[in-house]
Amino acid sequence: MRIRKNRGGFSRLSFVFIFFILTFVNCREEENLSPEQKSISQGKGLYLTNCSACHNQNPALDGTIGPAIQDSNFELLKARIVEGTYPPGYTPKRTSRIMTKLPLTDDQIRNIEAFLKAPR
Repeated sequence: MRIRKNRGGFSRLSFVFIFFILTFVNCREEENLSPEQKSISQGKGLYLTNCSACHNQNPALDGTIGPAIQDSNFELLKARIVEGTYPPGYTPKRTSRIMTKLPLTDDQIRNIEAFLKAPR
């Protein structure tokens, strides 16, 4: 019976090394962003995590359930996200009132607003 040596060690080690290098480079790039760029980046992450399931991943397009929300302002976002209502005098784009309330902070909502208003 022939005993095989584990020859995948170098490949695994290379993969782990490359993974850590890319992670480090990505973190360094985040440090070089302006405060506005950081806000947009964080807002994009929050949007993709919390909003894109119902709204489109591209906020300029209608989603399967929610409307396009590009350029939405803080007042509307806070009312919809935190309170599940609309600001006084606002006319909804859709008649459906399906909107899950989310426990987001004002800073998180401002980051989402920055992402939604960022040039594409």
